Amino acid sequence: MKAMNAKRLTQWLVLLFFLSFLALPLVKVLITAWPQQSDNPLAEMSRVFNQKWQESFKNSVMYALIATSCSTLLGFLLAYGANFTQIGRRFIRFNTRILLLPMLLPTITYGFVLIYAFGKQGLWSKIIGQQWFNIYGTIGILLGFIIYTLPPIFMLINNSMKYIDTRLFIVSRLMGDKWYTSLHKTIISPLYRVLAVAFLQGFFMTFTDFGIPSALGGQTPFITTLLYEGFMGTIPDFQLGAMVALTMLLPSIISVVVLNYLQKKMVRYEKPQRLVLKKNAFRDGAFRLLFLVTSTFMLLVFLVLFVIPFIGSWPNDLHFTLVHFQTFMQDQFLMKTLKNALMMAFLTAIFGTVLAYFAAIVTSRGKEQSWFKGAIDSISTITNSIPGMVLGVSYLLIFSGGILHNTLAILVIVTIVHYFSTPYQMAKEALQKMNINWENSAHLMGDSWLKTIWRILIPNSKETILEMIGYYFSNAMVTISAVIFLSSANTMVITTKLKELQHFGKFNEIFILSLFLLTINLIVQNGIQWIRRSVLNENEKKSFTRIGYMFRSFRSVR
Repeated sequence: MKAMNAKRLTQWLVLLFFLSFLALPLVKVLITAWPQQSDNPLAEMSRVFNQKWQESFKNSVMYALIATSCSTLLGFLLAYGANFTQIGRRFIRFNTRILLLPMLLPTITYGFVLIYAFGKQGLWSKIIGQQWFNIYGTIGILLGFIIYTLPPIFMLINNSMKYIDTRLFIVSRLMGDKWYTSLHKTIISPLYRVLAVAFLQGFFMTFTDFGIPSALGGQTPFITTLLYEGFMGTIPDFQLGAMVALTMLLPSIISVVVLNYLQKKMVRYEKPQRLVLKKNAFRDGAFRLLFLVTSTFMLLVFLVLFVIPFIGSWPNDLHFTLVHFQTFMQDQFLMKTLKNALMMAFLTAIFGTVLAYFAAIVTSRGKEQSWFKGAIDSISTITNSIPGMVLGVSYLLIFSGGILHNTLAILVIVTIVHYFSTPYQMAKEALQKMNINWENSAHLMGDSWLKTIWRILIPNSKETILEMIGYYFSNAMVTISAVIFLSSANTMVITTKLKELQHFGKFNEIFILSLFLLTINLIVQNGIQWIRRSVLNENEKKSFTRIGYMFRSFRSVR
């Protein structure tokens, strides 16, 4: 009875949290967007869809389609090279780490490093004696978006490609099929759903991104910069901003519908096998070159982060100096920004992981089907598809002037809600793989529901919990879309401070803050990987020790 009460209380607490910090804020956006004092509300609302909105929406869609198409194609080729060639495991691991480097930095930093790498006074423009291209505008924005979307798209395709049965590819070739026929039948066809998911993910990321357009967009309007102007411009127009926020939900609705359809098209292999492919000098050389070109370009772009802060004044004074770091360490506001970012990321990782884990427990640990499971799964889908800027706007509208206004707590809450979906799915997948009868056995021994979670479920999902903590921490450090509307002078974090420093042209401080952010994320991620390996080794030695003890005790009681 107590276990049921604790479980039911957990359900209602989770639902109350999302009712307060997801449903009500979104309702507030709807109410704000609807004209309250107008004889013709539809005519009043139509003013939003003017030429500027149309141009902004068109630019966001067009750049998202082009950049995501390039990222998906490149991600597929890199994943193919990692799984269907003989270019060496160490080579692939090393280059993959370089490809994933941008995920540890905020998108607004991409714009700044591209400017200092390929702008008129950029590092590589100076070295070769001329500017390669105009960094402000189409090429710069597309490069920024491709750098942003390539890592997650590559990860999605690469992880799925590992489960493709290579025997089918070899059999197809032995039967005389052309290479492109074998490629389509045995590799591309099983990956239709994953490729579509990767494309939609990349499109959604670019369409809703604020950092790259704000840094490189120049005079080119985007839907995200239009939303920012609506709320944070010289003359704020909350109704206009709320309407723009609602139009940003259109891609979210489309993506949810398409993903639900694609879920039915999943291809499964019962026992996929990885056979060793024959070496092919031309094929392996071509894919090795592709990896080298891609990873080298990434290094060329982000190298300026490690150069500019250590130079007197680029490009006039090129002597080595640490004065910028000394000035940074003496600046109390910058140091406070760094502390705020660390505190926000730490609190988000802890409380976000607890929320996602307990939500997953009450939806996955039990044979009964309930409305609560459907509600939490729906919340997971919604949080995964709502743009961060829309969440930020909704929080600004509903919590402005309240006790959460201008506090670090509101930044933590909005980040937890924004990134809830992935940690929740991680935990749910891990918990569903465990024996469903463990709780029943523990209950017969007299253990409470919470004690069972502490003694049985958590020890057997430590690796997943670490992944959840790492995911929440890294994303909290690099997020900008939601917190840009909610931070104040006292609660400013690194990403929002970068936007402020851009306004004053303080690029040395921008790069130093970005370096600190990158270093912190690297330390945390490497630390989590080290702990995971330790946990894995411990589990191999003491696998299910608590479970064995529990059953032995149970038998003795009987």
